[in-house]
Amino acid sequence: MTKVFSIVFLLLCFLLIAEAGETCKPSGKIKGTKPPKGQCNQDHGSECCKEGEYYNIYKCSPPVSGHTKAILTLNGFGPNDDGGGPSECDNQYHDDNDPIVALSTGWFNKKKRCHKYINIHGNGKSVKAKVVDECDSTMGCDKVHDYQPPCDNNIVDASKAVWEALGVPENDRDCFLVAEAGDTCKPSGKVKGKKPPGNQCNHENDSDCCKEGEYYNIYKCSPPVTSHTKATLTENSFEPGGDGGGPSECDNQYHNDNDPIVALSTGWFNNKKRCHKYINIHGNGKSVKAKVVDECDSTMGCDNDHAYQPPCDNNIVDASKAVWEALGIPKDDSRRECFLDVEARPNHTSTCKPSGKLKGKRPPNGCTKDSNCCKQGKLYDIYKCSPQVSNHTKATLTLNEFESNVDGGTPCECDGKFHLDKEHIVAISTGWYNKGSRCLNYINIYGNGKSVKAKVVDECDSTMGCDEDHDFQPPCANDVVAASKAVWAALGVPKDQRGKMEIQWSDA
Repeated sequence: MTKVFSIVFLLLCFLLIAEAGETCKPSGKIKGTKPPKGQCNQDHGSECCKEGEYYNIYKCSPPVSGHTKAILTLNGFGPNDDGGGPSECDNQYHDDNDPIVALSTGWFNKKKRCHKYINIHGNGKSVKAKVVDECDSTMGCDKVHDYQPPCDNNIVDASKAVWEALGVPENDRDCFLVAEAGDTCKPSGKVKGKKPPGNQCNHENDSDCCKEGEYYNIYKCSPPVTSHTKATLTENSFEPGGDGGGPSECDNQYHNDNDPIVALSTGWFNNKKRCHKYINIHGNGKSVKAKVVDECDSTMGCDNDHAYQPPCDNNIVDASKAVWEALGIPKDDSRRECFLDVEARPNHTSTCKPSGKLKGKRPPNGCTKDSNCCKQGKLYDIYKCSPQVSNHTKATLTLNEFESNVDGGTPCECDGKFHLDKEHIVAISTGWYNKGSRCLNYINIYGNGKSVKAKVVDECDSTMGCDEDHDFQPPCANDVVAASKAVWAALGVPKDQRGKMEIQWSDA
């Protein structure tokens, strides 16, 4: 029987995204009815419907990504628990000592996730849990739903075993949900292993060799790339005679293992589209920028071209020893989970290219101290666009003054006024400014391990510059958040270090 679950211990997960309502809006409302005496089970602090109160209902849930944000709640799946009737997937009750969950209606997706596993990450730990039920977002406040309100659209309602596995105290809870990669990237087939002839399988860097008759999954895809794409880091040699096999796919050359270089699984390699671009790899508390030079083939293997090694998994970053050394990882630790963060700037060029150039002019009265003034005859790129806005939009934070007679130039574009620099305010590049559509709206800025909410009051013009209206400064780059000193202070950046910093932002 479909059920609604408790929302006790409800905690909003670390939020770097716009509200879910932007992509999943209520489909209607349901009017609460007073539960008959004794018929609303308040185990785990469950909420009962209130007479006459209206509750949102949803047919959808936020899109599932590599790091789907959710609210983790506690539920009982046994008879007479607050979960109501038997579980929707199998019409059975379940033991709360098993790591099991119910998902909001949209994520439950008409039973398509029944008995599949999801990874839940929170409190610095993770647990794999089986989906056994629906947390109904479309109905509630009746006997079938234990007289509890409809479920929100972003709930993972978990057994006590899940909470215990996460080691979460009742008064300090945090979570996020990562759907299994198999939900979005399934094997496209299998390849049968062959025994390598003689000594033709290179065991360098603990490489595996194919086994006669064993079947290996092959993939044409990889998990979706996000701001923090989970991957498995492996070690590879890109030199002649190394375990990498033939020359690199990007340039048909061998490479020095002392260079920070990588090969990516077939889906991420994306028909060479990431060739010679850089990615940021984060692991072991450190990070390193590495160049993509090769494919880690997920579609073929067990032959001479692949050094008689199995096909690559679909989530591999196969790295030179220089990458491992930069991460400070001991050589005897051959495989370790890491974060792959595709560098924003290479992606920017593919989606937002310059629309032209502007020739610089020297300021008539010289350059104001500390200002970046245009240079006579220099050509500057101009942009009508900015990189696509996501949940973790990469940007460059710069320092700007919004008071009169300073480097902000004329009054702010949004309201025709000057503003105090002690306010949390920003100007954003032309594409993000979007003809004023973000004017006086707030954005969340993340940097230096902190965050701050700031109001958009101006445009950082990417289409014009080098004139009096722009204080004889160059056109703005297409990925700039120009912030007041109050924003920099809120991020905890010392005065002598303010000027330019890589950040992430999202609409608040």
